[in-house]
Amino acid sequence: MKKNKTLFLLLFLTSCGGGGGGGMEVPLNSPPVITNSSSSYSVLENQNFAFSLQGSDSDGDTISFDIFAGQDQNSFEINDSNQVIFLTNPDFENPSDSNNDNVFEVSIRAFDGSSYSSGYDFNVTVLDDESDNGDIVVTPNCSEQSPDTSYCTVSWESRTREFYIVTPDNFSTDQNLPLLISLHGGDDYADANMEYTGFKTIKNENNVVLMFPQGTVAEGKGSTGWYAGGDCTALEVCDLSFIEALIDFSVNDLGINPEMVYVSGFSNGAFMAYTLACFLSNKVAAFAPVAGSLSPEDYDSCNPQRPVPIIHIHGVNDSQIPVQGNDYVTPVQLVFNYWSSFNECSSTSVIDGDDNNGDGYGWYSDISSGCQQGVSINYTYLENFDHYWPSSNADKGGGSDINGATFIWDFLSKYDINGLRN
Repeated sequence: MKKNKTLFLLLFLTSCGGGGGGGMEVPLNSPPVITNSSSSYSVLENQNFAFSLQGSDSDGDTISFDIFAGQDQNSFEINDSNQVIFLTNPDFENPSDSNNDNVFEVSIRAFDGSSYSSGYDFNVTVLDDESDNGDIVVTPNCSEQSPDTSYCTVSWESRTREFYIVTPDNFSTDQNLPLLISLHGGDDYADANMEYTGFKTIKNENNVVLMFPQGTVAEGKGSTGWYAGGDCTALEVCDLSFIEALIDFSVNDLGINPEMVYVSGFSNGAFMAYTLACFLSNKVAAFAPVAGSLSPEDYDSCNPQRPVPIIHIHGVNDSQIPVQGNDYVTPVQLVFNYWSSFNECSSTSVIDGDDNNGDGYGWYSDISSGCQQGVSINYTYLENFDHYWPSSNADKGGGSDINGATFIWDFLSKYDINGLRN
């Protein structure tokens, strides 16, 4: 009888999953990962933003971030937008990092409510903002060339820098107008850019002030151009701080609305426009690069401080800056993907344009929308079009299907520094 009871007990345990057999498996949680494309960032002094954190979790769990180590961990905090913020604005002239070399080191991990990721080491290099140095002259000397155009010079980095200001009719400094800065291409000039872009034709109708800066002929170039790049310590000329100084001058002396500053650029100027999008998004509302791209260096270290609206125009047959990229040019599709991801856009669409110049070829725009702060990304491709500025005038850019000046301004003017305008 005892033997039968033992057999009954074993059968009962087996049917109930006793000993672990047949039980429901509890799924294992996968830890999150930090997905930032770079671990090194550069920022100008006197600002609290360092960089934004990005992460993913294969289980779809909500991710938070935690500073847990690093020589300078006590110099930062992480805000609700997953931005790493300096607790005290860094001062290049008075380093406050542990090594006093203006390179802050911090270690961060992600948390999904159950598991931590492995630690990720980041460093933030603080750059000198030369516009706040006492020995820099930021007041230009300007002379009137015509009722609406002034030619200006300013001493900057021991060089004489030049730029033109073009104002709408009946301009006065109390109007709080927008500013559009246009950057010429390599081996090019500001006065030529003033003409071929066509921006002067839109200034009165839209009541916008125009600025056309001149690039330098520095030792390392041998021809006019811009030193694109966010790390001015590695550049012969710091055009990033020069453009920032021009913006500050425009706000302080011309009464420009600081929330409505825009930058366009052609070719080498487009590379410079992307540098500003990466490292001066706190002062420029929206950007319009034409026939250029992000440099590979800027692509790896790009550090915008907010969602950034961008309209990019490129000839499909561009023989100088090919859309597919090369060793010196980031493929345009990768740049589009970067901004769409950074702005957290939720949808994409394609718009097909008409063959307005009758050459048998049209144009199309890849658009990302549903982005943070209502911004959008528009990458417009002109078929059968080489390395030109897009103009409906055949004498000023090959005769494209779109008029670049109006096409660009229609996009830029929808935004201010806070995103989509009401």
